[in-house]
Amino acid sequence: MKLPEAAQRLDRALKVAVKWMDVAREDTSEMFHQAEYTRDKIEEELSRVCFEMAVESEASRERAASSRDYTDEDLWAIARPAALSETLLRTYCTLRELDSDLFGDGSPRARYEVMGALMVAMDAANAEMERLDAAKPATA
Repeated sequence: MKLPEAAQRLDRALKVAVKWMDVAREDTSEMFHQAEYTRDKIEEELSRVCFEMAVESEASRERAASSRDYTDEDLWAIARPAALSETLLRTYCTLRELDSDLFGDGSPRARYEVMGALMVAMDAANAEMERLDAAKPATA
């Protein structure tokens, strides 16, 4: 199954799971927790599919912008950390705008801790991109 179709299927399943949670909230605690677990698993899978779609988009952009002839494996090795870095940067910028009350104990430091973890992840993704860039052979 292609990624856009998988995302559509998971999006529909997520809507069903949310409705199930609404119904289960009025029923038993056990059923609600099962519905919540199912929703969480679907969200996790949907997030992975959406990220892979971002990687595909980055791979297409890289293939079009580069004069190098990449193997599919090389292209994915470049696209994955690039998409990760871009997504982490967007997440960091979003977190920067959120109220500190939404994080941990509500202190600004709790928010900065999360933002710091994202910065470390961005640094790792950027270092991987630089390592890959240094390792790829130059072509004319």
